[in-house]
Amino acid sequence: MKEEIHIQSPGAGSAPALLRRVSWGAIFAGLFVTIVVQMILTLLGASIGAATVSPTTDANPTKGLATGSAIWLVISGLISLFCGAYVAGRLSGGPRRTDGLLHGILTFSVAEVAMLLLLTTAAGAVLGGAGTLLGSLASTGSKEGGSQDQQSGMFSAVQGEIKESFPQAGALLPPTGRSGDQQSPGELTGLAQKDPELATALARFAAKGGGAQAATERDRLISLLTSKHGMDQEQATTLVTQWDQNFQQSKAQAGQQVRQTGEKVARGVSKGALWGFIAMILGLGAAAWGGWVGTASLRRYEQTFPAAA
Repeated sequence: MKEEIHIQSPGAGSAPALLRRVSWGAIFAGLFVTIVVQMILTLLGASIGAATVSPTTDANPTKGLATGSAIWLVISGLISLFCGAYVAGRLSGGPRRTDGLLHGILTFSVAEVAMLLLLTTAAGAVLGGAGTLLGSLASTGSKEGGSQDQQSGMFSAVQGEIKESFPQAGALLPPTGRSGDQQSPGELTGLAQKDPELATALARFAAKGGGAQAATERDRLISLLTSKHGMDQEQATTLVTQWDQNFQQSKAQAGQQVRQTGEKVARGVSKGALWGFIAMILGLGAAAWGGWVGTASLRRYEQTFPAAA
């Protein structure tokens, strides 16, 4: 009695071991499909998002727009990766569905690397343009400032540093530099703005941390106030002490703000990295599924071989 053996294969007369297991043509075709579908869906999302914004009636027209854009970006990315991986799996010609799955994963990998290179190139161009602009501004500033006196330029720089470090000094300093018979921390800043030597000593005092950490600079400040500005020892010491207390308070507040900003940045980076990880895992799954489905859609041919007698 004769028996018949039925064997299913993706192509008539094709031995799986003899087929090419990786088709880069199919992968690049899937990559192009992914990019095009992503562009189409991005334009669609931008159109819908812009249509929902009503600046004339809404108090905050952009509220929720960032969240909606992020959600649509993830959804459109998953759809585009599935389509591209489906094309790669369909064109791979692999004998097994696992081959299509692997082609989908490769399509996802190539798409991510291409996007990374694109972002890196764009970021490099932006940074390069910013560097060129800053260099041009610095060159222009040096040319304009070349004719000025060197001491005046240094005084201006120190004065700017003092103003930047102590923005509240202007509010503390009355127009005359005094408020009745009382001294204020802003009075020393006002004197330093008029005296380059005093400004330099004050900047060194601040640079070394003030207080007991800069005793030599403190004595230098007191000496300048007594010799050049007609103050007695007690008055000069009181003025420097008041300025130093205000400086220490401002430095502590600035340090607290820096720590708070650092904590916010760290939390933002952690949250962004976590959501990026989740998005990439979802994209990898969509690409693998697309490649699997693409290969599964290939027609299967059934061959019949008579059994040996």
